[in-house]
Amino acid sequence: MEFNDIISRLDIAQIVSGIILSIVIAAVSTRFGALSRSGGLGMLIVGTIVFGLGGIVFAIPLIFFFVSSSLLSKISSPAKRVAMLLFDKTGPRDIWQVIANGGVGTICVIIYFISGEFFWYLPYCASLCAAAADTWATERGTMSSKIPISIVTLKKTESGRSGAVTLMGMISAAAGSALVMASGYLAFKAVGGYDTIPLMMWIAVFNAGFAGSILDSILGGSVQAMFRCPLCNRITERREHCGDTTMPISGFLFVNNDVVNFVSVLFAAGATALIILI
Repeated sequence: MEFNDIISRLDIAQIVSGIILSIVIAAVSTRFGALSRSGGLGMLIVGTIVFGLGGIVFAIPLIFFFVSSSLLSKISSPAKRVAMLLFDKTGPRDIWQVIANGGVGTICVIIYFISGEFFWYLPYCASLCAAAADTWATERGTMSSKIPISIVTLKKTESGRSGAVTLMGMISAAAGSALVMASGYLAFKAVGGYDTIPLMMWIAVFNAGFAGSILDSILGGSVQAMFRCPLCNRITERREHCGDTTMPISGFLFVNNDVVNFVSVLFAAGATALIILI
């Protein structure tokens, strides 16, 4: 497709609507503590591209993922607060967290717009399924009364640590992937105007999203950087704890939770695209 053809397909009204909607979501999210200021900027960029180039059918799964995950983050318990604080999974999402969860989907939307191939909607949905599965597993899993185990060593570990899994967390991951997939399916059916997508493809989207969350746990429990606080001697994902610099004890220093999330989301989208192409 030539450059002029791509430009001619731009819908200015849709892009303007996307900017306005993204500004509203970013502002409200920042106001209520779901996003930091940099996270609000990330949401503005991601939302504008997704809404502006993909339209409402792409917007609905993104909105559902973001709203549902933000609401889950507000449900708390003493155990969850301790776990989330210790393992650097608390506070408003910054721009890197937004990119880690929504960056791959944004790339899928851009490829869809340039190529005109709607099948990129499925990898897009799979990327959000993986992001939702991981987020829901973390938000609900840390509230479990059961002691989690490491998915890598199968030994008992601390709640909230990357790689830690519980039955509640696994069920929540499956639910997150399934519901985001359902939101994409319903948006697809409501908008219409596209070729029919076989049911097996939607099941593949769900499976890829859930598998992405499993990969996230495996990477988090193996290659993600972990540190030890020199004052309280506790293991953490934070580079600072108790007001002092922590010491690296395992994993690669450049692999933090955002890197793990991005790779897992990319895996879900890539696996879905591969399934479609073969």
